[in-house]
Amino acid sequence: MTRIYGTLFGLGAGAGNPEWLTLQADRILKRSRVIALPRGIARAVGRAEEIVEAYLTPDKYLLRLAFPMTQDENVLARAWNDARDQVLSHLTQGLDVVFVTEGDPSLYSTFSYLADAVLAKCPEIAVEIVPGISSVSAAAARLGVSLARSGQSVAVIPAVNGLNQLSQALDVCDTVVILKFSRVFDRVYELLDSRGLLPDTVYLAGIGTTQEEIRGDLHEMKERVPPYMSLLVVRQRCPD
Repeated sequence: MTRIYGTLFGLGAGAGNPEWLTLQADRILKRSRVIALPRGIARAVGRAEEIVEAYLTPDKYLLRLAFPMTQDENVLARAWNDARDQVLSHLTQGLDVVFVTEGDPSLYSTFSYLADAVLAKCPEIAVEIVPGISSVSAAAARLGVSLARSGQSVAVIPAVNGLNQLSQALDVCDTVVILKFSRVFDRVYELLDSRGLLPDTVYLAGIGTTQEEIRGDLHEMKERVPPYMSLLVVRQRCPD
């Protein structure tokens, strides 16, 4: 007898505003019974859960999965295995599981790791990605600018792993979007300042939420520690 498995969906909830959910995301959230969500820091409600709150009706079964913010491989392995097993307990019963991620599932998302863990243990599971509006696209929309025009180049760089890659991108790209810079903001600031790029840089945090913050003058932020979910848009050679 052929066993029937549920489908694992990686659903992009967009960058913060619930109105940025796609029609496909709306349809899948309404029809699915099991919704998996990243748990927020200190067990708080995560941003992905805030975005899809209207869909979390009493008939839904919620899996709030813990993904610790650490680089300890042993701690991470235990967390991924626990999340995998919770998700598989429903998929192997023939139930679809929708993992909701902020932004887009294909761009620096926890979903890719979860999907890999699930498929490594049960390769028969079908995985589908439902795209969402990334923070990169949302930032451009909020600023009312084009990230690139014909012949121009764009780089999206996470600064947390070091500044060599960022420095190289600034050498060759017209627009550079910097992510994951909170812990190294002082070094990123110094790099941009040394290149005379502070006037060309805009800071955004909480895009699409009531806590949204947009600043075009980084001099005011020199001593601040930005939140994790923030980004910088550096437009070096782009016309307004």
